[in-house]
Amino acid sequence: MTDLDAFLRWNSGNLLENRTRGAYAEWLVHRALGLDPGQHRVEWAEVDVTFGSITLEVKSAAFVQSWQQARPSTISFPIEQRAATAYVFCLLAEADPEVVDPQELSQWLFWVVPTPKLHGERRSIGLQPLIRAYGEGLRFEELASRIEALRPALRERTSGAAEMDLPC
Repeated sequence: MTDLDAFLRWNSGNLLENRTRGAYAEWLVHRALGLDPGQHRVEWAEVDVTFGSITLEVKSAAFVQSWQQARPSTISFPIEQRAATAYVFCLLAEADPEVVDPQELSQWLFWVVPTPKLHGERRSIGLQPLIRAYGEGLRFEELASRIEALRPALRERTSGAAEMDLPC
């Protein structure tokens, strides 16, 4: 193991840690879209993922955290930034700390929500409101096609259509 590998394992080895899980979720979205995420992550970039004309803000949450818990976490996703075309909410949905494994893609659920569909005054969205408004969530394998489905509405908007009806 090189010094860099040792540092990366020490610094970012626990995928349940909030900052690391967030970066991992961004990496998963890049991977789902077949995009090269670049050599280094820019933590404070204007958007997290750029897929042609589609820009994405990626937010993650999990029931199981890196610390000892009495019960699973309450799920809430922040939605402060509004520069992106859409948000991708990524939930590590396994609630059993003995089973949870962020590298197991079947344990993740995703929601692709066009930014205009989020209430402007809202600062976060909980899991139940997200499910009520946008369904039970997508599997990793479905993520790319849902993001790609945003493209026709964006073309209409840029060609002069007054209202952008983005799919969820």
